[in-house]
Amino acid sequence: MTDLVTLEQAKTQLRITDNESDAELADMVTAASTIIVSYLKTPEAAAYTIDTVPPHVKTAVLLVLSALYMDREGVDDPIGCAVASILRRDRDPALA
Repeated sequence: MTDLVTLEQAKTQLRITDNESDAELADMVTAASTIIVSYLKTPEAAAYTIDTVPPHVKTAVLLVLSALYMDREGVDDPIGCAVASILRRDRDPALA
């Protein structure tokens, strides 16, 4: 699985200016990217790279990343209404 946003994009999204949590944040970027690709359930999504990911999918990754960062105990589903709405047209709902 390739990350769909850079560490710098993630830090900008989360308004992080230091480097203290870079390793943890890098893991969250990978997790958010994996969650989005799994949610889309398409071969096209599985082939996305940081250079080919569509802007709206990148936005969804950043929203999921924000959810993971803010809810580190995992109480809420990171696929919120905004993410579902952004990705609705790209998702293959027929696949489980």
